[in-house]
Amino acid sequence: MGINKLVLVLALFSASYSQAQVKYWIIFKDKKDDHNINYVSERCLANRQKFNIPLRQFTDIPITGAYIKGVKEKGIKIIFKSKWLNGITSYMTDNQAEELKKLAYVKEVFPANTTIRMASVKPNFKPERYDTPLKQMHAKVITENNLTGKGVVVGLADAGFVGANTDPLLLHLFADSSIKGQRDFINPERKDLILEPATDGDHHGCSVLERVCGFDEDKKDQTGFAVNSEFYLSRTENGEREYRGEEDNWVAAIEWLDSLGVRLVNTSLGYSTKMDDPKDNYKQLDMNGKTTVITRAAEIATDQKGMFLVVSAGNEGDNINWMIISAPADAPGVLSVGATKERNCEKIGYSSVGPEFLPYLKPNVSCYSLGGTSFSAPIITGFVACLMEKAPALTSKQLKSIIEKSGNLYPYGNNYIGYGYPIAERALQLITDSTHKFDNVSSIEVRGKKTTIKCDQFSKEEAVLFHKKDNVNVLSQETVSVYKGKIKLKQKTGETRTTLSFEDKGVIEVLWK
Repeated sequence: MGINKLVLVLALFSASYSQAQVKYWIIFKDKKDDHNINYVSERCLANRQKFNIPLRQFTDIPITGAYIKGVKEKGIKIIFKSKWLNGITSYMTDNQAEELKKLAYVKEVFPANTTIRMASVKPNFKPERYDTPLKQMHAKVITENNLTGKGVVVGLADAGFVGANTDPLLLHLFADSSIKGQRDFINPERKDLILEPATDGDHHGCSVLERVCGFDEDKKDQTGFAVNSEFYLSRTENGEREYRGEEDNWVAAIEWLDSLGVRLVNTSLGYSTKMDDPKDNYKQLDMNGKTTVITRAAEIATDQKGMFLVVSAGNEGDNINWMIISAPADAPGVLSVGATKERNCEKIGYSSVGPEFLPYLKPNVSCYSLGGTSFSAPIITGFVACLMEKAPALTSKQLKSIIEKSGNLYPYGNNYIGYGYPIAERALQLITDSTHKFDNVSSIEVRGKKTTIKCDQFSKEEAVLFHKKDNVNVLSQETVSVYKGKIKLKQKTGETRTTLSFEDKGVIEVLWK
């Protein structure tokens, strides 16, 4: 064969191969229940019984075997099956996708080539900065109440955990046999996520784990709340690149964790934009809590399964072409976590904001993180584990409400940082009395475009001002100093409210009339 013909053959083969490598979701219309089969684990059933969750659910039922057989008969290899979504993923050509759409039992066929992104930036790994968010949230109160997350099982979906066994902040997990299981959803044949590296990015999960439960026995440095929790680890993302089409790995991991009876899950990954084919890009309007596959699965987890999902809000706050949160942080039922600056509760620049079109608040809460919301979410996850230890009878939805109410801005949350950073003593008080109202919150009606706010009680403080177009959506933020017990305000164009936050010491809401 001449070299020109060989080049042509290789080019044609390459084009054909490329076409065949498009990953699709195939969603089926229905499925059949066998009432003689118990589809979930005993631990999962025990959780449901405890929290009054329906023991038998449509989403527990496996996909109908005849449907899977019908797809295979089309010469299509199945990659992943989701009983929750009643669908599968497969690599196939566009023509095969069109043929599947004609099958009577197929509901939807759509590309799965979305981007997963670790919600982190270049972090400052100086150990002295690790405990800043713990101090911000009054971790001393958690310690004084002897809360360490004991008895709580936490699931992590991340990029990898290589080196966790030699990390000084995680050695206690191995001494106490606290890692209960691990699974690689990218390469199922790989059995060890800790000793066997798959990519150079496999350390990301260790950094996340440090912030959930980190504790250095020698130095007595604590970097996470849940030092005595137990863990299941899952690898759902290729840490070496922003690979497309890995959303199904996350769905598989969350279904696996649920089947084990795991209630609390941290995910520091997110899906947004930058597709290879622009027509498959997610749009901002798709972050509506019901469009993306990962968001649909997250909502099933929180709404039907009773799970508590803590999700990074994303790091697109400085990206003028996106700015808003990524999926699954848009799911109504998850606790989406943003990031604040160190000295006050201003949103740190990179932290993604909540879309103005959502009818509910996102992010839900925030805390300090210099390294991205990837590292603020696990701090909150460890905090949740301690509250679960304190109040094991509370449902995930009750706990989510308590954490929001414990925020330093509550009830005047906004789409920059949600209700702010949770405060430990408030959360513990709300566990005892969920209707408790804090007396350092007030509102003032102002007529005109200028006013002077008297705040003698905060005379030595700085205030963060959130200038808002309505009760939630922020126009801009700034930090000002209290001068002689007063702050002078001037209404901005389009502004209807201003929130004055004195960190955890108090909040004043100004309503411009």
